[in-house]
Amino acid sequence: MPWLLGHLGKSEEKPAAASISEIEKALSGYNSIRANVRGQPIWAVAENYRFEPAFVESKKLMAEIGDMMSVQVIVEGSMNSSNPYFSSSWRRNFTGGFILDMGVHFIAGLRMLVGCEVVSASATTCHVDKTLPPPDIISSNFQLENGCSGVFVMVVSSRSPKACGKIFWRVVGLKGTIQIERGNQNGLQGYTVLYYTADGQCKSFFYPFSGVTDEFKTFIHDIQEAKKGNGHEVEPRLSYIEGARDVALLEAMMESGSKNGALVHVKKF
Repeated sequence: MPWLLGHLGKSEEKPAAASISEIEKALSGYNSIRANVRGQPIWAVAENYRFEPAFVESKKLMAEIGDMMSVQVIVEGSMNSSNPYFSSSWRRNFTGGFILDMGVHFIAGLRMLVGCEVVSASATTCHVDKTLPPPDIISSNFQLENGCSGVFVMVVSSRSPKACGKIFWRVVGLKGTIQIERGNQNGLQGYTVLYYTADGQCKSFFYPFSGVTDEFKTFIHDIQEAKKGNGHEVEPRLSYIEGARDVALLEAMMESGSKNGALVHVKKF
């Protein structure tokens, strides 16, 4: 679902592509276009998690917790027949199904928070809920380029009591811990950020959802600046490459799952 604003910019719905081979083909086409037009066309992927205030502010706190010791991402989704996206045909017609379509959000949040890339992953996948395309469950161990390891566990459709199940990101460091958890406060949907300090204190912050709006405003701003021809640097969180890296990590996890948990290195973009 692209947002198209003339020849200067285009933003498309995530995921960036259904596979690495599609990404490579798309990038090749884009580079050919760039070589034949003035300026640099803006090609963005609509990934709002990189713009959610909870992730933006938590990223600023990462330096306070010291060296990372472990990372956890737990997702209990609620993709069932009552969800408006459940019957979406295109989400069912590519390898990975809802794991890929939903999962890129949570991977984007992970990468935004830790500030470095995942280099390898091993995983197990399975297909339990037959109303969903396979796989619908993934459990992965991964390693960051800084040497820290982590886990990523995602269930597409859980029966958790909360409306959207349990969804959180947690980073444990030498000097503290940061956790981002989806929830609501005073009737507003958003994220609660918990910051545990070295002296045992816990600071709590709540950030309502605003990523979609903030992302779109940034895209419009980049288009306006690009029209001026002043060499404006496009916001990197919007870039197609960032979306490609989200897909590459999930594809590595799913490839590992198809190979009985074999270690798979993540394709670099």
